Amino acid sequence: MVRNSNMDSLDAKLILYIQNHCRKPFLDPIMIFITNFGNAVWFTAGFYLWLSGSDSAAGKYILAALFLSWGLTSLVLKPLIGRTRVYHAVPGLVAIIPEPKDKAFPSAHAAMAFAGAFAMLFHLPIGLGIAAMAFALLMGYSRMYVGVHYLSDVLGGLLTGLICAGLLRLIEAAII
Repeated sequence: MVRNSNMDSLDAKLILYIQNHCRKPFLDPIMIFITNFGNAVWFTAGFYLWLSGSDSAAGKYILAALFLSWGLTSLVLKPLIGRTRVYHAVPGLVAIIPEPKDKAFPSAHAAMAFAGAFAMLFHLPIGLGIAAMAFALLMGYSRMYVGVHYLSDVLGGLLTGLICAGLLRLIEAAII
């Protein structure tokens, strides 16, 4: 993998800034909860919309975007790119959750969160889409807050999520 030392330096400085200046004892359990269970929001929304019949197409679309983004990141991109986790690369960084054993780039949590958010933005009223996007941003930030991803990992997840949701939108438009 080609590395950019300027980007690595910026990533490292940002993650250490978050650790040293943004982590607060009262926020730790909230961010840990969001990072561990945040993606349940997207699955819950997708299954609810699909199974309740209130918007079956949107529910199926959200679920498809989640599974596609997970598969692309976890089964293809992470093994292919092989980026070391931030807590192994940045001296002094301490993760506050158990250290994931897979590779780092792109963040699968962020990819799924943004795939879900973009799917909601494309299929549901704009207010719900904006709220979903705000939650996806919080989810991405939580991955840095707990010390398991660089900003560039999260941005890679955002891009992956957008590509997955957008690709499904194009396929859906071609079929209908």
